[in-house]
Amino acid sequence: MDYDYLSRIKASISLYTRKKTSNILDGEFGSIYRGRSFDFDDLREYVYGDSVRDIDWKSSSKTGRVLIRRYIADKKHNILFIGDSGKKMFGDTDAGEAKADIALNVLGTISYLVNNHSDDYALLTNTDQGYDFTYFRSGNQHLENLIMRYEKCLKSEESNSISDTLEYVAEHLKRKMIIFIITDMQGEDSLSEDLLKKLTVRNDVMVVNINDAFLTGSRLFDLENDSYERDYMLNDKKLHQAELRDREKRRKRADELYKRYQISQVSISRESEVVDKIVELFEKHKNESGK
Repeated sequence: MDYDYLSRIKASISLYTRKKTSNILDGEFGSIYRGRSFDFDDLREYVYGDSVRDIDWKSSSKTGRVLIRRYIADKKHNILFIGDSGKKMFGDTDAGEAKADIALNVLGTISYLVNNHSDDYALLTNTDQGYDFTYFRSGNQHLENLIMRYEKCLKSEESNSISDTLEYVAEHLKRKMIIFIITDMQGEDSLSEDLLKKLTVRNDVMVVNINDAFLTGSRLFDLENDSYERDYMLNDKKLHQAELRDREKRRKRADELYKRYQISQVSISRESEVVDKIVELFEKHKNESGK
């Protein structure tokens, strides 16, 4: 675990909170869960991903079923991070910064804030060995483990569809969650209306898009072909205008779907923007939840 990296995240958050003199998480998730009875008889059956520490062993032994104390499990927020990966994340943003570095910073920043808020959180990634799921927990060791596992995942060239990962979530995780999707333009394109509809039946969804570099402009390296783009293409003004129109079309499609299913979204190009953009995302989420 790179402790200097975690220290940078803490420093960025500390700087922001000193400037704004407020806790940026206060009230942002308040509308998701209402809390449940404090009666120990308020139980529900265990589902995949629940924390073992929330099991009511006495009631479970009496009924023959594994039961969870609802007042504990549902009082906490269950935060699920879905992190995109693959060779495409080796690329740069439109500001010339590494997409993987920003994606890791986003995960680290939000999970650090959630950890301080005493909520349970988990990471699900789609690796070449299958799905890697950390289970819902909290604590500093869990935070460090999440960052380390996503960092390892981001170094893999194996490309897996983030939409497949989200289909897995919709099929197997039967609990209320706040889902953070960390992806890029290609990942957003893969989010179908049917998938978003299934995800938002019981969950709140927020999307962080890591902006992609343009096909024109400065010297660019093509990750798929392992070669630099030709100069005549980099300086083609018509190609640049066509790409701008295409991006605008993609953005419009995604925004319309997000609006339809009350999904909040922000786009990030620089690491220096991460904290501000996350605050913006939380504020959008709060406003959407209040509608």
